[in-house]
Amino acid sequence: MATIKVMLAGIGGYGDGYLRRLIELSDLGEVEVAGLVEPYTESCKQLDDVKSRGFKIYDTIERFYSESDCDLAVISSPIQFHTPMMLYALAHDSHVLCEKPLTGDAGDIDRLIDARERSGRFVMIGYQWSHSEAILNMKRDIAAGIYGAPEFLKTIVLWPRNRAYFKRGSGWAGKIRDAEGRVINDSVANNATAHYLHNIFFTLGATVSSDLSFSLAPETTTAELYRANDIENFDTAIISCGFNCGAKSPAKSLYIASHAIDRGLNPVFEYRFANGVIKYNENTGKNIIGKLSDGSTHDYGDPFESQFRKLDLAIANAACDDRSKWFIPCGIETASAQVKCIAECTKQPIHDFAPERIRIGGGELVYADGLYDELLERYKQA
Repeated sequence: MATIKVMLAGIGGYGDGYLRRLIELSDLGEVEVAGLVEPYTESCKQLDDVKSRGFKIYDTIERFYSESDCDLAVISSPIQFHTPMMLYALAHDSHVLCEKPLTGDAGDIDRLIDARERSGRFVMIGYQWSHSEAILNMKRDIAAGIYGAPEFLKTIVLWPRNRAYFKRGSGWAGKIRDAEGRVINDSVANNATAHYLHNIFFTLGATVSSDLSFSLAPETTTAELYRANDIENFDTAIISCGFNCGAKSPAKSLYIASHAIDRGLNPVFEYRFANGVIKYNENTGKNIIGKLSDGSTHDYGDPFESQFRKLDLAIANAACDDRSKWFIPCGIETASAQVKCIAECTKQPIHDFAPERIRIGGGELVYADGLYDELLERYKQA
């Protein structure tokens, strides 16, 4: 079997993790790094390792394909480049693994699906929890009906981010559109904590379909959006959704996330069903635990284990000529539920926190006084 040729677009920021894994696999002879795309090479923490291995760096994806080709294009670029890079890679006969979110613009969904179908290649979207054995095993049990009908799913993630975070890259952070007018919708809900919003939709997909890749888009979305930082978009979100799961009473969800707090809280969720509850709290334990109404429990394991399993699966899929054997837990349609939810959120106003609440902490952390406790209490009371 020929060695799979992989191109990585974006080797700074989160792309550093992809690059690290590709270096490991290249050193083992399991992949060939066909090239790297990065206009700002100074952002790469592993530049010396890249140079020592002779990996060629291109400043654009067009220049890469003008000189080379690949079986798999891994895209870890800023959000506004996801769609054009995916379209370009598919047009050049590459399979695609694109980092989350799918896109900042819901209008891109149909043309991405069309491009994928024309190409005959696959597209995977890199929500790592959707490729996690823990989440997939949990989803299998939900699909099997052991928990019964869904009732209420809630999650909270509070990750402080300072001014440097919003000034990173080429100035796209916290923006709704870039200088060229391309939709970004970068926010706490569409970037750093997008995983945990998406996971609500991904989990609920199991209540209406046995297809593990199915996500259920909300029927209704309301959002409370706030801003403490000097950015265009919001840094704090409380998003409530309603779903049609075919049950007598519709399921509901609550997602709470913020960058404008003075201390952090890693992901916590509680998914309630008619016959049980599934809980996770990274702050107190590593595993997802399900408890049924009969008292029995299910330990699904750590959803953060093997965070780059998505890359390994993409490589395995690219090596398989039989598309019926491809394993794609999260494709375009799967990830589109989160995009559609964000599109609904953009219709809501963004409220600035009162100036008297704004504080500047160490490392130029901008936060709203008392917000951490308010959001945590809102979660607990739901």
